[in-house]
Parts: sequence; C-alpha cells; structure tokens
Amino acid sequence: MTTTGVVAHLVLVALLGYLAWLTPVLSARSVRFGVRVPDDRIDDPVVRRETTRFRTRVLAAGGIIALAGTGLILVAGIAVLAAGELAMLAAWYLLYLRANRVITAAKRDQDWYAGVRQGVAVDTSLRNDPPRFPWAWLLLPVLVVAATVVVGVLRYPGLPATLPVHYAGGTADRFAPKSVGSAFGIVFVQAVLTVVLGVSGVLVFRGPADVDPARPAASARAHRKFVSRLGTALIGLATLIDLGLFAAAWTIWDASPDTGLLLPLTIGPVAIGVALLVAVVAGRDRGPEPDEHTGLVHRDDDGNWIGGVLYRNAEDPSWFVARRFGAGWTVNVGNRVALVTCLGLTAAIVLLGLLLPVILH
Repeated sequence: MTTTGVVAHLVLVALLGYLAWLTPVLSARSVRFGVRVPDDRIDDPVVRRETTRFRTRVLAAGGIIALAGTGLILVAGIAVLAAGELAMLAAWYLLYLRANRVITAAKRDQDWYAGVRQGVAVDTSLRNDPPRFPWAWLLLPVLVVAATVVVGVLRYPGLPATLPVHYAGGTADRFAPKSVGSAFGIVFVQAVLTVVLGVSGVLVFRGPADVDPARPAASARAHRKFVSRLGTALIGLATLIDLGLFAAAWTIWDASPDTGLLLPLTIGPVAIGVALLVAVVAGRDRGPEPDEHTGLVHRDDDGNWIGGVLYRNAEDPSWFVARRFGAGWTVNVGNRVALVTCLGLTAAIVLLGLLLPVILH
C-alpha cells in the first residue's frame, strides 16, 4: 500500500508541476501572469526573466515536494498523500503571485502604457450567430454511462453480500452491504460529471469573448475556433473520465480487495483527457500573426483584478468574465447577485454530494 501511495504521490506532483510549468502559455497573449501588457511588452526582458524564474522555481519546488512527500508517506502512511499535492498547489500560486507582483511593478515604474491607444472590442455576432455546439458528440459519454449501467445491472444479481466501496493505495479499506447505492454509486458520479462537463461545454460556446482590439476580426475568428475545440475537449474529457469510472465500478463489482491492474485503467483515461484539454488551452492564440492591426491595445484593467485571479468590478453588470489564466470564465465577485447565486449553487452541489451516499444507502 505504501509503495502504491508513493507512486500516486509522485505522479500527482509531476502532473501538477507540469501544469504549473505551462502557466505562461495558458493565458491570452496580452496577459502575463495575470498582468495586462501592451503588444510591445509581451516579450519584455522583465517578462522573459520572470517566466524563466517561475519555471525554474516550479521545477525546484516540485522536486523538493516529491522527495519530502515520499518521506512523509513512508513514515506516516498513505493518509498524508494529499499533503504533497496541497503543497504543490500552494507553491504554484505563490510563485505565480510573485511573478504577478514583479511584472506589475515593472509595468508601473516603466509606465508601459504611456502613449498607448487603449480600446475595447466586442464581437456582436457571437450573440446573433454563435458557434454551433457539437451535440452529437455528447452521445459518447452518454453511451459510456449507459454501458456501465447495463453491465452493472447484469452483474448485480451475482454480487456478494458485501462490496468494497473505498480503496486506499489500491487496497480496499472500507466495505458496505450490497445495495443499489453501494453497487451503483459510481454510476451516479458518472452521470453528474457528464452533466457538469456537458453544461460547461455548452456555456463555453455562450461565454463572452476576449476580443483583441488590435486584431478584432482575427481574434474573433480565433475565439470561434478555440471554443469549438474546447467544447469538444470537455466532452472528450467527460467520456474518458466515464471510462475511468467504469473501471473503478468494475473493481466494486469484482469484489476484489486489491485493484491490481485496474488502477492504471482508472487513472489512465483521466490523465489522457486532462492532457488533451491542456493541449487545447495551450494552443490558444498560438497561430501565425495576422496582418490586421488597428493600432489599439487592450484596455489596462488590472485594477479590477485581485492577484491576477479574482475579478471584482461593481460597475460591470456582467456575471462572468474571461479568466486571466487557463480557460473559461470567472465570477465577477463585485456583482453581488452573481456572487450570491454562484455561492448558493456551489453550496447546493456540495450538499447534494454529501447527502447522495446517505440517500442511496
């Protein structure tokens, strides 16, 4: 069990470290570590230096956390597995915040926006003629969930009276009497994740575009291509997660105390889905430079962002705005109605997740 825990720790730290290392390319071209910069400063020496420092320190932090976490697991057991991953996430954000502060200071001290014409561009066609969501692709995760249900129903009569319902380090450590809840709990998780990722894919197509005022036409076209790929990638992620959960459900139906080779079959599809999603996000705004240029740059709106992550603007009626890191949108915490609504929905989902096992048991 300890060996499996160490392997899982190293894999998770490596995955988080890789995602952290990709931070500079998981943002729009005019945003560097959460800081809006004009076109002529995208490759500024300060930006390049901080990118190199950030990536070097991410690798160093990942190595230290991997070694420290391994020692901790060997001493205290797999129960402390999450400590290493939390430490990696904390290191990721602290290094991100440091780069954000340094670039912000350089931008202020050197007055990067002096004499620059700022503007805002909007693609109104996204409301009248939005990109078409690939509804047919949703059949893939739905079919995987349906296949899981069919296999579960066929196996249910022959299942033993007690089923393993929780694994730690690849070995069952908690059991429950045979019931619909214990046998099909993972199927319900499949269904919820499919709905969540499917809805997320639909919202991607309806979300606001961060149109570059320097190249409005080209960036609008790029946005359409990006959301099409991102929506498809989210459906692909849902399908692969459902496949991994099918393998997890099989371990319960097999009633084996040891997952054996099924553990890679559970984690593998999820890792592939995340990798595909990261590839789509990293490929945003990486095409050839268009000839179009209006002479305008994005409006300097850093004052509306907290730490380059949270958006707060009470004067903006929008509920959501494009993230400055990664893909998708973030809530306008300055809009009280949006904030209360989103917090309420989040609380409802968490409460449902806590009550569902009790209801189904």
